[in-house]
Amino acid sequence: MLSFLEVNSGFIELSKKPHNPEFENWVELPNQVALRMLDSGVLQVRPAKAKGTALVLSCGVHGNETAPIEIISNQISRIVTGAIEPHCELLYILGNPESMQTSQRFVSLNMNRLFAGAYANYELNEDSKYEIERAKKLEELVSRFFEENSQLTKIHLDLHTAIKPSFHKTFAIRPYHQSAISPQSKRLLLALGIEAVLQHNKPSTTFSAFSVQKFNAEAYTLELGKVKPFGENNPEDFSAAIQTLDDLVQSSSIVEHNADSLIEYKVVAEIMKNSDEFKFYVPDDVENFTAYPQGYLIAEDFDYNYRVAFERESVVFPNINVPVGQRVAIMVTEVNPD
Repeated sequence: MLSFLEVNSGFIELSKKPHNPEFENWVELPNQVALRMLDSGVLQVRPAKAKGTALVLSCGVHGNETAPIEIISNQISRIVTGAIEPHCELLYILGNPESMQTSQRFVSLNMNRLFAGAYANYELNEDSKYEIERAKKLEELVSRFFEENSQLTKIHLDLHTAIKPSFHKTFAIRPYHQSAISPQSKRLLLALGIEAVLQHNKPSTTFSAFSVQKFNAEAYTLELGKVKPFGENNPEDFSAAIQTLDDLVQSSSIVEHNADSLIEYKVVAEIMKNSDEFKFYVPDDVENFTAYPQGYLIAEDFDYNYRVAFERESVVFPNINVPVGQRVAIMVTEVNPD
């Protein structure tokens, strides 16, 4: 296992192979940091001395979002070689190794719609089996990790890159939470290079939402840039995220930012595709966070139409190519704009 992990792409390559149960035994490094592979693409790291945080770093829930996968694999190789030494409890997850191998977003089902128990709402068959069983397994492993470290501060960062271009090149999605985002969390997001954050208005079925709903973790889905094939990502484009993830893992000081400089949005509506009659009046090539004026007709279906209700609303994650019953887009407004 260590011979794979000590090279930059080693965790990626190891995750493509069938899981070896022998890798579930702890392996100790010379600096007393220990590692074990709990499943394909799931690596637990135990520090010699922990400093109060249980951190889940996940990526590859969509297999074609390659930059975060490369970032995480590189960080693991530096842990194995001793270049960085973790001081928090760590769980690394490559969410969808099967779709990674084909450089596709998913095999059959969008895995980031299957968490918080949502996998139980889908029919289990040969096509859907992999992602349904994988989502269930990942929930079990995250649950075990957080339960083992129940006294520690729980953080889950689920790293992605966006399909579409975006007005905000980097942004975060905070799952529904009753509390406001803390200044400390805002400074962490800014240090990661995040320009804006949007707060969900109701529970959802994403991986980060699972950690919020079950463990009250401070969790975010992070959109770090644009989707590119493996090997075509420029590390300089992700330098802030790489440095801050290193600082977080090492329990080092995070680069300070003014928390008030983070742009905040709130979700005001979801655009749902309820039938094959659905019509969406947003161009296919529109950027995330493109704003529309009050009264503009965004979508209509047999049972509703949606017009922009506020003076200014922006569309995020527009995607007409979803099955009936799924979300086509979300509409957001800026919180306290200048």
